Amino acid sequence: MNILEQIKQELPWLDGNTVYDLTRGKPSSEQLDITENYYSKLTTPYEMDGIDLRNYGNPEGLPSARELGSKILKTNFDETFALDNSSLTLMHQIISCALFLGFKNSKLNAESKIICPVPGYDRHFKLLENFGVEMLTVPFQKDGPDLNAVKDLLKNESNIHGIVCVPRHSNPTGHTYSDNNVEQLFELLVPHKENFSIFWDNAYACHDIEVTIQQTPADQIAKRFGLENNLFQVGSTSKITLAGSGISFISSSMDNLSKFIDFRNAITPGPNKMNQGIHVKYFELVSIEQQMEKLKKIIKPKFELVDDILKPLKDEGCCTYNKPTGGYFYSIDATTSNADEIVQTCSQLGLKLLPMGSCFPYGADPDNSNIRLAPTFPDLASLERCVNIFKNVLKYLN
Repeated sequence: MNILEQIKQELPWLDGNTVYDLTRGKPSSEQLDITENYYSKLTTPYEMDGIDLRNYGNPEGLPSARELGSKILKTNFDETFALDNSSLTLMHQIISCALFLGFKNSKLNAESKIICPVPGYDRHFKLLENFGVEMLTVPFQKDGPDLNAVKDLLKNESNIHGIVCVPRHSNPTGHTYSDNNVEQLFELLVPHKENFSIFWDNAYACHDIEVTIQQTPADQIAKRFGLENNLFQVGSTSKITLAGSGISFISSSMDNLSKFIDFRNAITPGPNKMNQGIHVKYFELVSIEQQMEKLKKIIKPKFELVDDILKPLKDEGCCTYNKPTGGYFYSIDATTSNADEIVQTCSQLGLKLLPMGSCFPYGADPDNSNIRLAPTFPDLASLERCVNIFKNVLKYLN
C-alpha cells in the first residue's frame, strides 16, 4: 500500500474532489464580517479635515488618516503619509524611486545587493527579483536577524545597499525583533549609511495573539544612529479592516517623503481620500485595540489548533517550529529535508501549500525543509482537515 492510500484510510473524509488551501495569509470571511458590521453604520464622507474628498490633491493623504497611520506604526505624524490600499505597492514604489531617482542616502543600481533574513516574505523576494536586485540571505537568531551573519556579509560583499525586514511577527517565522537586536543591527549599518535602505515592513504591528515583547519605535532608534534618511517604514490596515480595500502608510524622513511624493505625483494625482475618510470614521466607532481584540478571538483558536495537531510530531522530532505569538503564519521545518516531496504529496491529497522554497529568494531553500502554513482563511473545521492532511503526510514521509 502506498503513502496516499495509507493516508486516505486514516482520513476517510478525503473525497478526491474537495480542495483545501493554506497558501496565502488571507483574512477569513468571519474576520471581514466584523468590519462589515461596522461599515453598515457608516455613510460615505465627501468632506473631512476641510478637504473635498471627491477631488484630486493632497498627495500625502488626509491629516486624520495620517494620524491613524502614525498610531498603527508608532511613528511621528509629520513623518507619516497615508496612501492607497497596499503597503506592498509602496515597497515597489520606494524601490523604483531609489533605483531611478535615488533618495538622499538610499540609491539602488544594477549592482546593488539586498540582505534578506530567511525564511521571509515571498512577495518581497519576487519584487526584488523583478527589479534585478541581487538578494543575499541571512538566518534568524532568536530575537531578529543573525547579527554575525549580517556583519560577515557587510565585511565580505561589495555593493550591499539595503536590508528588508518584517520586524514584528515576521512572515513566516513569527520573529519579533528585540530592541537590542535592532540597535546592534543599526549600529552595523552606520558605516554604510551614505547609501543604504532599511525596508521595514511592519505589516503585523498590531497583530498580537499572545503576550509579545514591546518594541521601541524603529525611527527613534534610527535617529539615535543617524539613520533617519535610510529607514523606510510601511504598513496598512489591510488585515485590520478589509483586505481588498484598506489604506497603506509610509513613514520616513521629511527629505525622503518629499522625494517620494514627487515621484508618485507622476503616477497618480492623489490617493483615494474617500476610502481614507471611511477608515477614519470607522475607527471613531471602534478603537484599533477593540478591533484587534475581536480579530484575535477568531485567529487565536486557529493557531492553537495547528499547534495541538502538530506538537506531537514536533516532540517526536519530525519537524521543528516556534509557536507564533501573532501575525498570520506558521513556519515549519521538516527534519528530513524533503519539503518538496511533502508539498507535492499534500497537493495529491487536495491540500494546496506554497511551492517549496517560496520563503527564500529565487525559490531556493538550501535545506529543502521549510514549509509555510497560513491558518487564518479556512474555518476551524476545514482548518482541522487541512492540518491533519499535512500531519499525516509529514508523519509518513519522515
